[in-house]
Amino acid sequence: MIGDAVAKMLAQAEASAPTQGSGAATDVRGFDLALWRTLVESGVPRLLRPESEGGAGNAFRDASQVLQAVGMHAPAVPLTDTVLAHVLLSRASIDLSDERPIRLRVTAPDGMPDAGAPAADAQGPDFAHLLEVNPWCDEVVMTWYPLADASSSAAVASSGRSLRSTEAPLVQGLLALAAASVLTGAMMRAMSMAIEWAGTRVQFGRPIGQFQAVQHSLALAAEELAASRAALDWAAQELELGRPMPAAAIAKARAAEAAGKVAAITHQVHGAIGFTAEFALYRSTQQLWLWRDRWGDEHHWNAWLGRQALAAGPDGLFDLIMGESAVS
Repeated sequence: MIGDAVAKMLAQAEASAPTQGSGAATDVRGFDLALWRTLVESGVPRLLRPESEGGAGNAFRDASQVLQAVGMHAPAVPLTDTVLAHVLLSRASIDLSDERPIRLRVTAPDGMPDAGAPAADAQGPDFAHLLEVNPWCDEVVMTWYPLADASSSAAVASSGRSLRSTEAPLVQGLLALAAASVLTGAMMRAMSMAIEWAGTRVQFGRPIGQFQAVQHSLALAAEELAASRAALDWAAQELELGRPMPAAAIAKARAAEAAGKVAAITHQVHGAIGFTAEFALYRSTQQLWLWRDRWGDEHHWNAWLGRQALAAGPDGLFDLIMGESAVS
């Protein structure tokens, strides 16, 4: 129900965006203020905070549905960043109002900057809070930059805060699950557009969807999407049970690998028009390329899984895959 409600909000915002030529609801930074206020009124940004802080606790399956809707509609608000930032800030005993969003800047596994976060000078001092996170070592290090004019229970202007080392798998799992969710939503949208286009685009006197080659390509893309959704559902359930790894790693690796194949096939179905910025498919595949790399691509997570499998040995492989053995 939560996912459906958020999907409806985002769909309405997307549908109304082209008619907002004057920028009434979207400011110069491309931020949809009206949508953000609607989300805040519904309590969506703090979805994963404890119930005592206005959230729903460890509702990772609900959160996955919400972030799939983000992938489908690509809203002009940093909802994914904000939902995850609230989880991390809650664990650091930091609470704040939802008036402004939170940008999440995660150090990439190779130490490079976050591929999806804007540069500091692009955010604007009056736009959003900022949380920097490096989750790839034994200890998760966070640096919190709240806006000076925003209310916060933590009276800090700039401070680094460390989570317990035992929480590193949880933080990595949260990031992997979130990225896999956005990717899955974007693939669902791209597939929907490709199927509709194949049914309406006529060549040689009939819709191109009636040609076997096109049907075969769409079937392959559908297989990739189905596998990604299955891995994602399992990962969300495992997170609710307190076992973020290896399910979240598998979900991100599977979704990232599928994203490249689904993007290629859906563009092939659309032909040249799919690459134009004015066409909706371009927006969805931009999401695929961004979130494929953000917070660890398939190569990173497959390598991580390989190291875990080698460490577990042949007798521990089944337990590793089922999430019943400890992972580092």
